[in-house]
Amino acid sequence: MTTLRQNEDKTPHIIHGIEGLKRELSEKPLICLTGMRPTGKLHLGHYVGALRSWIEMEKIPNMRNYFLIADYQALGDYLDDPEKIRQSVVDIVIDWLSVGLDPKKSCFIVQSYVPEFAELAFYLNMFATYTEVMRNPTLKDEIAKIEKRETNNTLSMWFINYPISQVADILLPRGDIVPVWEDQVPHIELARKIIDRVNKKTGAHFPLPRALISETPRLVGIDGKDKMSKSLGNAIMISDSLAEIQKKVQKMYTDPHKTSIDAPGNTENHVVFMYLDIFHEDKNLIENLKVRYRAWGSDSIWDGEVKKLLVTTLDAFISPIREKRAYYEAHPQLIKAIIDEGAERFRSEAQEVLLELKSKMKILNYGG
Repeated sequence: MTTLRQNEDKTPHIIHGIEGLKRELSEKPLICLTGMRPTGKLHLGHYVGALRSWIEMEKIPNMRNYFLIADYQALGDYLDDPEKIRQSVVDIVIDWLSVGLDPKKSCFIVQSYVPEFAELAFYLNMFATYTEVMRNPTLKDEIAKIEKRETNNTLSMWFINYPISQVADILLPRGDIVPVWEDQVPHIELARKIIDRVNKKTGAHFPLPRALISETPRLVGIDGKDKMSKSLGNAIMISDSLAEIQKKVQKMYTDPHKTSIDAPGNTENHVVFMYLDIFHEDKNLIENLKVRYRAWGSDSIWDGEVKKLLVTTLDAFISPIREKRAYYEAHPQLIKAIIDEGAERFRSEAQEVLLELKSKMKILNYGG
């Protein structure tokens, strides 16, 4: 049974934003599953698109949050460089702690520390069809990209199966909601379809997950051409030094037609102002600067001024994160303890879910 009241929308499996979530909360605990693939340190796009909401979700009293580091899913891409995954798992835990996530309020889970994920995914493959998995738009897009490569363009069976692994990620903690971007809703719809099939075929009563859609636009990269991504080289990391922030802000896309300080400017696709809108607390000040930037004459302002303000703003935001990060980097035993404790806390719950499914499937106690 879901812990959320069904709304009257035509898509009751979709919730829009944290405020929409709060409006639908019931008295019962709400279970949230979300996570990240460990592919390196986190950047401002991760903060704006995910971490900021996770921090808010930790404040909801009747909400249980499970934050997953999906190393199984990343390992398939880095079999030739597994050390990258090892370091990335540590980096993600440090980044989560540094922005203020609390492993005492939430459960931090490294996927490979809980073998029940793999076992559950194995069983779920029996309830999914090849056709419905291959219809997943994200999977189709990724397959098309891989097949276009000149080298390393073969598909592993693990890659084909990763949508089922994601269903196991959701089901194992009995997830009620999963925060996603709008283009990831098909993953949740596939999970609902498979879990519903499990329930109907076995008589189980696992909850059908709902998608919590982020209402925050994806943060563009410093080049203004795509979403922020470390692989594209257009990201500002939440661990960057002041010098690194300055260097990256100087590269930001602005208005190429503002050729002098008193020339009128366009702020519509101005990346510096996009970041100031998000990270600067005084919104009236930023609106006033936009007016001056668009002005023609002596009151106009230059890119250098707004870039300088953004450097100060971002450094003020990142500095405390950077300081906490330095502390955790100097105390690796704390990171190990958090990873171990998260797995230990979760495994007893995970084993209960597996026991329930295996019991319903009649694959326990042969000969008993």
